[in-house]
Amino acid sequence: MRRGRRDQGRVGGERHGRQHRVEQHVAAGVRTDPAEARQFVRDTGVDALAVAVGSSHAMTTRTAALDHELIRELAAAVPVPLVLHGSSGVPDEELARAVDAGMRKINVGTALNVAYTRSVRQFLDADTAVVDPRKYLAGARTAMAHEVSRLLRTIGTPSLQ
Repeated sequence: MRRGRRDQGRVGGERHGRQHRVEQHVAAGVRTDPAEARQFVRDTGVDALAVAVGSSHAMTTRTAALDHELIRELAAAVPVPLVLHGSSGVPDEELARAVDAGMRKINVGTALNVAYTRSVRQFLDADTAVVDPRKYLAGARTAMAHEVSRLLRTIGTPSLQ
């Protein structure tokens, strides 16, 4: 039996390390079908399933609207945790609702990259003569850690409330 995480449906956005417009990779409204997801999980034995429910990879603006009813249907249809790709483009209240509806793994890599890069840019803009990365990378790591903590509180992690 093959194990691991698989994607079901298509999530638009980044491809081969370059960001593209979503329209180039996914038709508007494409979503994971619960019956197909159930069969896919049954056939493959995956441990988790990434589903298409309205988000898009590598978004730097938080404007995605998720299909929460579909998330509930998918959670009821499959016996494995659901994975949300493109969560960095999802507003906080939408993320919290997605977790309430059954989403269990929330990918936020772009949000962490944005926090890290913003910190580096602010430091370098304030001191254009600095050349020692130790002076600005510590702040960038701290900015990323703060974003992780904020996101964990957003999705309802009890120990951080």
